[in-house]
Amino acid sequence: MLKQNGFSLFEMLLSISISSLIFIGISTFYSKLQFVLLQQNLNIHLQKNIHQGVASFAKDLKRAGFIANQPEKMKKLAIEINTLANCYIFRYDSEIRNDWVYDRLNPTNSDIFVYRFYKNNLEYKVGAASCEGSNWEKIFDPNDIKITQFSVKQQSNHFEVAINAELKNNNKIKYQTVTIIKNENPL
Repeated sequence: MLKQNGFSLFEMLLSISISSLIFIGISTFYSKLQFVLLQQNLNIHLQKNIHQGVASFAKDLKRAGFIANQPEKMKKLAIEINTLANCYIFRYDSEIRNDWVYDRLNPTNSDIFVYRFYKNNLEYKVGAASCEGSNWEKIFDPNDIKITQFSVKQQSNHFEVAINAELKNNNKIKYQTVTIIKNENPL
């Protein structure tokens, strides 16, 4: 009689059980890893957008007060902060024209840059004389990001810009930052 080599039924069941436990463990770990990576990507997306928006605001704040060659031509305040309306008006010579230009007929040719915190978003407008009116550009996609708080505090030699935001579709993804901005011109 020939002797047969192989696995017994018990050995086969044991190896299948152990393999199944290992596979279940790996698939559970993989799904948790996917969730963590998704949350991390959403956090990075929110942070990147907030930093880009603050950089735009900071660029205009840093330049406020600049008049090429003739700073004595300053007739108005370089920076107006309306804390009640949460509105910020910056004036600077953006085209090196030796003055601050206000063109009512062609506002995009003006040297007035206005930001306001309005309806959970930061809005921007060129050539506005006030914080009112329509045709404001939203800095953040209102379907993606909700700004919950925005403020600017003027200190003796710098400004503190604070912003809190969250993702509209996932309010557990939140971000807050305070940015210190030094104005480069006399105010």
